[in-house]
Amino acid sequence: MIRGAILALSLIAAPAAATAASGPSQAQGGAVDPARLAAAKRTIDVMMPPAQRKAMFEAMLNPMLANIQQAILSRPDIRTALDADPEAKATLDAFLAAQQQKTIALLQAELPAMFAIMERAYARRFTVAQLDEITAFFNTPTGRLYMDESMKMPADPELLGWQRDLMQRSMADSQKDLEQLQADLTGKSKK
Repeated sequence: MIRGAILALSLIAAPAAATAASGPSQAQGGAVDPARLAAAKRTIDVMMPPAQRKAMFEAMLNPMLANIQQAILSRPDIRTALDADPEAKATLDAFLAAQQQKTIALLQAELPAMFAIMERAYARRFTVAQLDEITAFFNTPTGRLYMDESMKMPADPELLGWQRDLMQRSMADSQKDLEQLQADLTGKSKK
């Protein structure tokens, strides 16, 4: 559950340009013009240098993972269970740490595939000339600063607070929904 949420969040946090529709678009999927693909690879390599990708994604993921863990630990039912059983806290901490490690390992193992997909997505959405302009921007001091800072945005305290609040409300709603489902299923089985 946690790994899936984190993976989804990490993909959402990828640069918005990857999903922007600009200029003539090639058909989704299928073959991509080799010149556009080469230009897209150059662009992405400048935006997120291959040697720095793992560290960039880990720096982006760690605050989100910690935030999810904090949201889980702040649930009243979890708090009650942990207060009732002191050993449960150590067990849960070990579980959450293992999930965090698995999430990061999974994403890092999938980075090459994700970047190959991003290259094709850029190639479908941007012309060679547009990709060259984007690359030129990311080669400027402002472009580098933008990319470096955009990878840190998921750790912004205000964004983390919003995310934590949203997760807590979502978990509370999910719990109510599950209780209603259980009541509905129990009622149907008695008929």
